[in-house]
Order: sequence, then C-alpha cells, then structure tokens
Amino acid sequence: MREWIDLNADLGEGSPNDATLMKIITSANIACGGHAGDEETIRVAIERAKDHGVAIGAHPGFEDKENFGRVRLELSAEELNAQLKRQIERFQKVASRLNTSIEYVKLHGAFANMTAESDELALAAYGAIRELMPDVQILAISGTAQKRAAQQLELRSFDEVFADRAYTNEGQLASRSIEGAVLHDAEQVTAQINQLLDKGTVHAVSGEEIKLSAHSVCVHGDNEHAIRIARAVRDTISAKGITLRSFAKQ
Repeated sequence: MREWIDLNADLGEGSPNDATLMKIITSANIACGGHAGDEETIRVAIERAKDHGVAIGAHPGFEDKENFGRVRLELSAEELNAQLKRQIERFQKVASRLNTSIEYVKLHGAFANMTAESDELALAAYGAIRELMPDVQILAISGTAQKRAAQQLELRSFDEVFADRAYTNEGQLASRSIEGAVLHDAEQVTAQINQLLDKGTVHAVSGEEIKLSAHSVCVHGDNEHAIRIARAVRDTISAKGITLRSFAKQ
C-alpha cells in the first residue's frame, strides 16, 4: 500500500491563487524569472513556503515571458546553459538572503515537454543544473526522457504526474491545443487521481490506459480552478489514508 505522496504546484507566476495554494500543497515549484517572475516574486514565494513548511523548488523554463515559456524554442547548448544558469543563480541569490536553499528543480512548460521527449536535451539540461548544484534533486515527468537522464547523471529523482492535464499514449502531456488537454472539472480530476492511486494508470486522450509511477501530483497554479482542484486532490489522497508529504524533505 502507498504510504505517502507529494502535492506540488507551480507558483510565483503572477497568479492570485498562490497564497491559498501554499496552504494546501507540500512542494512549491517557484518560477525563476525566465518564463515568469523576478527576484521579488521569488522572495515572496520562498517566504510563504517557509511559513507553511512547504518544500522549495526552482522552476526554470525558457526565457520567454511573452509566451509564458509555453512556446518551443530551438536553442544552442550554450544559450540553454546560459538561460538555466541565470535563473538558478537568481533563485539561489534570493534563497541565500532568506537563509534557505533550493531543495529540488522542476522544469517548466515547453522546455519541460521537450526534455521529456529528448534524452539528449534532458541530459544537457540536467547536466547544466548539476554543475551548479551537484546534489540537486529532480522532479521528473514520470516515465519520460527526464527520468532516464536524471538516472544516467546519478541525480536523485522523483516521478511527477499531473492532476489537471491529459496524456498521450506515450505518457507525454497532451498539447494544450487539443480540446480536453487541460482538466478544469474537479470531479474529472478526482477520477484521474483515484485511478492513479488505485491502479497506477491513467486514461490517455485516446482512451488507452497507460501506466505511470507517481511520487508527486501537480496542480498548475495558473489553472482558473486551481484552488478547488488542489483541495479535491488533497481530500482524495487523505481519504485513502495516504500521508501528504514532500518528496524533497525525506
């Protein structure tokens, strides 16, 4: 029987949901000023996380605020490294001022999807992050190239699944351009989480049942129904007698 699971959310992205979500979740993926945020939003998010005993994660993505980091960019290895370094170092600077540190890293948006598909890109990304933080923990999209790259680089990694997103047959997140790719209905989300916790599977957009390992469940903070969804997920987990705790604080 599963003993524990983590509940995470993407925060520091300008959503009005952040303060409430921080009271519900156990891990916070905080934008690093690339796709969203700046030093001030990082500071606020870290302080809230500390107040509520929530794990602090860095959430870097493409430096493309205009598109919220959700447009695929083809970057050279040098530019990719530079973007990651700028964001991680910005986050580290703020965290240091607050006498804390990054507990894990989770990639954002199009960058996350691309590294989930490409072993080469995932190795490059996590390799660059490891140079800055040799002992960093990775929150990786379950069953993807992210997980394989973290293992190859001997980084401690944990499997993430999504409460409010639909999947392809290959276990990738369905494109947001597809109808039904983003789940807004709490009952639909609850059904997906129940299936994940009970059977270790979800139904893809095609209807096919696919297996997914899960250490952490994500709710997107910018989802307009994020608070209701996060509460529904937390209640579903608690009702099964499963402990909610961060994977990063073991």
